[in-house]
Amino acid sequence: MKALGIVAIVVASISVVIPLFGATWLPLIAGIMAVIAVKEEHVLAFVALGINVVNVAFLSASIRLADGIDGLCEGVDAIDSGLSALADITGESYNSVDVDCGSGGSVFWTWMGINLALLAVAVVIHLMKKKA
Repeated sequence: MKALGIVAIVVASISVVIPLFGATWLPLIAGIMAVIAVKEEHVLAFVALGINVVNVAFLSASIRLADGIDGLCEGVDAIDSGLSALADITGESYNSVDVDCGSGGSVFWTWMGINLALLAVAVVIHLMKKKA
């Protein structure tokens, strides 16, 4: 299990420098490995999980970019409604901007929620292992 904890730290560290894949799937893989290793090597497992949380929260530009793109959709909707109101006043027609928007912020909180859930599971496993 010590080797699995070390591999989890290595994968979590590598995920910091890889742009898209490193922000999403590599922390998930490292987190699962850390949860498996938490019974034997809790220090290594919590270091790997901490690297994952910091990576997703602060170092992941691709997740922030995806959230920014979702935020742009709100601006497009505001412009579209403004043009619609202007068309009602002037009587002229305009071409509506049709953009398929997601819900803003969902990308970040999805991946952060997954990493926080893995961290919570690791804490519960570690606390269940302790003797009373």
